[in-house]
Amino acid sequence: MPRGRPRKFDEEAALKGAMLLFWEKGLSATSLDDLAQAMNMNRPSIYNAFGNKDEIYRKALDKFCGQLDHGLETALEAIPSLHKGLEAFFDQALEVYCGTHPAMGCLMICTAPSEALSHPEVGEDLRGLISRLDNAFTQRLRRAQKEGEISKDVQPELTASLLQATLQTLALRARAGTSKQELKKIAGYAVKRLIE
Repeated sequence: MPRGRPRKFDEEAALKGAMLLFWEKGLSATSLDDLAQAMNMNRPSIYNAFGNKDEIYRKALDKFCGQLDHGLETALEAIPSLHKGLEAFFDQALEVYCGTHPAMGCLMICTAPSEALSHPEVGEDLRGLISRLDNAFTQRLRRAQKEGEISKDVQPELTASLLQATLQTLALRARAGTSKQELKKIAGYAVKRLIE
């Protein structure tokens, strides 16, 4: 039985190219010609391998958000100290947010809100990320309370929302040109004030 022709492109590299392009321009401002160039593929091959522009954007969001999920696991969950775990998580986020030149912040936070109303699936992706982060922060705060690391007066759900608000402002400020050093100060102060 004859097999199909092997793919002549690197799927991981193509998706990374799309992710960087969407990160810079957003979904609506990105054309299929832009994608073809960034992914080093022709348009029919893009459709066959990845689907339409919206599907590619959502795959890029998923790839990007995997980095945040990894940060939650390796920093927030793995480090015994809540304070040090939160600092490590924000440090990892800042490495990503400031890791391009110029700094582009967070792909999800900086591009998805403007697309959420006209692309309901993107709105679902955005709500999903918000929910995952809120839940991860809340569970970690509850664990810290149970272990006596933070006061019983701390409200885990509200504190989780404020920690996520800090993450969002870091992303937006990074994209606006605030230095990594200044962002690190903001994150450190927020952690200190929120979990004392």
